[in-house]
Formats: sequence, C-alpha cells, structure tokens
Amino acid sequence: MKLGLNLRLSQSLKLTPLLQQSIKLLHASQSELNDLIEEYLSDNVFLSTKDKTLLSKKSSQSHNSSHEIYYDIFKSEVKNQSLKEYLVENIAIFNFSAEDQLTISYLIDSIDENGYLAESLEDIRSSIPIEKKPKIQQIEKLLKLIQNSTHPGIGSRNLTECLIIQLELVKNQDQICSLAKILVKNNLNALANKNYAGLKKILKCSDIDLEKIIALIKNLNPKPGLIFQKIDRTSYITADVFVKKENDKWVTSLNEENKIKLKLIEDAETIINTSPDNDLKEKFQEAKWLIKNLNERSISILRVAREIMQNQISFLENGESNINSLTLKKIAFNLELHESTISRISTNKFISTPHGVYEMKFFFNSSLGKDNSIFSARSLLNKINFLVSNENPQKPYSDSEICKILNNDGIEISRRTVAKYRIKLKILPSYQRKV
Repeated sequence: MKLGLNLRLSQSLKLTPLLQQSIKLLHASQSELNDLIEEYLSDNVFLSTKDKTLLSKKSSQSHNSSHEIYYDIFKSEVKNQSLKEYLVENIAIFNFSAEDQLTISYLIDSIDENGYLAESLEDIRSSIPIEKKPKIQQIEKLLKLIQNSTHPGIGSRNLTECLIIQLELVKNQDQICSLAKILVKNNLNALANKNYAGLKKILKCSDIDLEKIIALIKNLNPKPGLIFQKIDRTSYITADVFVKKENDKWVTSLNEENKIKLKLIEDAETIINTSPDNDLKEKFQEAKWLIKNLNERSISILRVAREIMQNQISFLENGESNINSLTLKKIAFNLELHESTISRISTNKFISTPHGVYEMKFFFNSSLGKDNSIFSARSLLNKINFLVSNENPQKPYSDSEICKILNNDGIEISRRTVAKYRIKLKILPSYQRKV
C-alpha cells in the first residue's frame, strides 16, 4: 500500500533535473549510456574515470571517421514511418510494370522488422497470385534494386550479405576494409567466439590492424530495420547480462566489461566547502547523483534479468520453442516495482543466453489470435513445428500455406510472422525441405 501511495504522489510531482537524470539513465542502452557519461565527464569538473573505453573514445572515433559509410545518400528522416511505409515510399519513384509492382509488393511484405528478407525467393515466387510467375532472376534483380535504393543492409538475406552491402559503401576502400570483407564472408563465427589469435593468423595481419578491422565491423548495423522502431540504433549490441549454467543451476550476472566506474575528483569536498559558487554546488550534487544512479541502474537491471530468467527456465534448457508466457505485470508484482519501471529497464537491454543474445523485452510475449482463441508465442512455435513435422515431404508447406492453415484455425497471423517463427525454429524454406 505504501508503494502504491508513493507512486501516486510521485506522478503529481514535477520531475526535477536529478529525477530526469535517473529515468534517462535507466532507459538508456549501453551505447547511449556511454555517450551520456561522456557528456557528463566533459561538462562536470567533479567527475573522473579510469575507464579506458571512455577515455579513448575520441581517438577511436577519429579512426573510424576514415571508414565512414555513405549513409548520407540514403538519409531520410524517420518521420514516424514504419519500415514497410519507408520501403514503399522509396520504391515508388521507379516505373514498374504491373507484374514487377506485384513482385515488389511481395518482396517488401517479406522483409521482417530487422530489415531481412524472411522468405526464400522461391517461396515468394510461389506465393505471387498470377498464373505466369516471374523468373527467379527477375525477382533477384528487383531485390537488388530494393537493397541499393534503401538504407544499407535492408533486404539482405542473411547477416553476411547485410554487412557486405555496408562494407561496399565504406568511403575508404583500403586494406582494412578488404580484410573486413574477408572476415565477414568466411570467419564471423571466429569473431563471435573472440578467436582473435585464429583471425590474426587467417587474415595475416598485426594486432593493431585486427583491432581496426573489428572496430570497422562493429560500426556496421546488423539489424538496419530497427531504426524504424525507435529503439537502440547502435550497430553493435553488447550484452548487459550473462546467463550461464553453473553446478546445475542457472546463474545470471552483469557484464562487468560494461560497468562504468565514475568517482569524484580528489579534494571535491574541500573545493565545495570553500566555494560560494552555487552553480559549482549544483554540479557537485549532479556528480554525486550520477554515481549513485549508475550503481542503482546496474542493480535494477540485474534484479529484473534474474526474475525474467527465473521464469524462463524451460527456454534456457530447451530453446525458443519452450518460452513461457510472461508479462510486465507479473515481474513488476514480484519485484514490487511499477510496470513502467520494468518497461524502462527491459528496453534496449540485452541478455546473453546459451541460445543467443536477446533483448529483455523478448521474454514478455503477448497473446496472438482472435475469437477468444488465444495462442502464446510458445504455442504458436509449437503449432508451426507440428505442421512442418507432419507435412508431406514431397509437397512441404510454404509460409503462405502455413499462414492459411493457421488463419483457418482462428489464429490471426501474417505470412511474414510465419516466416519469422519458422526461422526461429531453424526450419528451412519449403524448397529446401522438399524430398
């Protein structure tokens, strides 16, 4: 009751700059946090850090500037557009035949929220409702047009293609860029596993050059479609939290490499006690609050992550097809926090699991369906898996056919979503499943 009263009272209060600071830090992604701290460090004389990443940020930026990507030619304000609206708008400038227009619309509809083509060209071709289907070569040509006339990486069929498209647009096509392309094409797993010694040997480069290559790749955007969802627009995702199994127990811990260690400068107390300057006193208070709020941010992220994972043991053990239904409300109740606080904490924060890196919000799954036929994400995954497992191997279901079956069962779902869930289940496209 006391908590609820406090919440009601707080809503009627005007947010002070310090409270605004707290909320801003809580909502920020790791990349945004680094930028914020950099601003505070340059603006507040009472703050200091030994964080080498922050201290070297300016020098790394100056290095990266030689490998800028030609994003400017694709710049278009994201005016509250969806990805689909953006694609339709950019493609509308071209003159197409009626058949190509139809094919383009199916290609656009098959691009998922990350910016990737979620269906094979063969499946897209079979879904186009005309008797004389377009040739695969023509669909490929139209896909290339989408890729070349929109934000770099959108329309890619996989991560490698997405990164290569962006690397081709790097202004300075030097040896570093060439080696980066080789790494992306052939050695992404080695990079993911941090096998730096192996990469250095494969690429035949020095430690310094390898650092430059990795920095260039990290500056690319692996999910270009997400810029239309107004979430973290950083190109490189770093996990905030790790989940590992230790002694038959799942242990959730913070990524210590992300931790920013700020402190007050020496003699800060002496300076403030002897100075009549009120502005200086405000900066001192700001510095103290920042250090306190950073610590509380870390504690809050860990608390929420632990509670989420405690409710997703079946996912940790068996993967995405076994994700449990979970709501913000449940986590908020268990931790005695407001739902809005849980939402801020879980947005743009990432958990590294045995099955990959996921945004915290991924584990809050909404219901799907209509006519009181409710399906959780887990149930839907299981249903798609069941359909594919029992299909005729000589005539496997396309994504469109699965979509129709589910719609007939009262489950309102798009073909794009079916493709996304099929990929999550690591099920091949229909043409590759055909015996």
